[in-house]
Amino acid sequence: MNNNKDYQKEAINHFRLSIIDAKLSYTLFKLLYQSRAESIVGKQLFEKYFWVQKQHNIFKLIEHNAVEVFVVKILHGFDNNDNALTLRDIDEDAYAKFIEREENKHILDKIRRLRRKSVAHFDKKQPTDKKLPTFKEIDTFFINLQQFYNDLCGKIESSVTIFKQDEDLKRELEKVLKNLYVGEKIRLLNIELEYDWEKNPKKISKNEKC
Repeated sequence: MNNNKDYQKEAINHFRLSIIDAKLSYTLFKLLYQSRAESIVGKQLFEKYFWVQKQHNIFKLIEHNAVEVFVVKILHGFDNNDNALTLRDIDEDAYAKFIEREENKHILDKIRRLRRKSVAHFDKKQPTDKKLPTFKEIDTFFINLQQFYNDLCGKIESSVTIFKQDEDLKRELEKVLKNLYVGEKIRLLNIELEYDWEKNPKKISKNEKC
């Protein structure tokens, strides 16, 4: 642990951004994944969410990259590499207590394994279970992490961070999906009108029988 206050404040600022990046990436993945669950969003919205994502292959890339950014960023504060800046450098005792809690240890171990086997590089022999922890487990972990982080902030700079950036992301993603749905429907309608109506020789304004 480094007791230099300026060093600790710099570390605090770094991990604030890492946690925000991790949470936003996780939220993006979670929202897209759950938008395709009829049991969660209902039949009407499921059909719309699913349809618009099916029209744009970029959503597959967005989801894939969101998972990888989450895995990398969430582990920034808990890296075992001696050269890496971690939350341990701010408060070693508090760090030890946090990672020794079974629910936190379980999450970190599982994400580390995923990073080591499938993100940092791709093992020739992939593990049979390389899934993320459950959404419920990750949600709980973020609550614990944010509390831990704010405890550190209180000690170092008497501050508190409100991690609500994901609420803005939810609203923005909803707008994007809705606008893409409307735009794609209009585009398809215009194509239909062009070929079924405008270029149809049987329309009444061109039909010799009329």
